[in-house]
Amino acid sequence: MSTQFEKTAVEKLLTDYAEALNSANTALIPSFYTADGLFMPDGYKGLPTEDLLGTSKGFFKNVRFQIDFTVPDTVIDGEYAFVQTMAKTTTTKLEKNQEVKQTSRDFFVLRKGKEGWKIYRYIFNNVRGK
Repeated sequence: MSTQFEKTAVEKLLTDYAEALNSANTALIPSFYTADGLFMPDGYKGLPTEDLLGTSKGFFKNVRFQIDFTVPDTVIDGEYAFVQTMAKTTTTKLEKNQEVKQTSRDFFVLRKGKEGWKIYRYIFNNVRGK
C-alpha cells in the first residue's frame, strides 16, 4: 500500500482516538492500543493496555476533557509508524468547574497488525512556558 494511504490511516486512528477521549468513551479507549501497548503520561507511571479501562473511568469521572492533535510528522517503516504530534488540551475539573489549558508534545509508536494500526507506545510531555 502507498505511504500516503498509510499516513491517512494513521491520522484517522489518532482522530478517532481523540474523539473517544473527548466523549469520555472509556470502554473504547483500550481498543486503540495493541495488547502489549503502553501509555506513558507526563509525570505518571506507564500504564499497560489492560490498566487503561479502570484508570480512564476514574479520570473521566472527575473531569471533562478535550484534546486536539496536530500531526506535523509521520514516518512509516514497515509495520511501525512513528508519529510526532502537538496536542492542545482543556481539562475541566468538574467539582470546581476549574479549566486548565495545556499544550503537549506527543510521540506515538504505532504497530500495524491484522486489525490495522494500533498504539504501541504513547508518550507526551507538557510544554511549559509557551
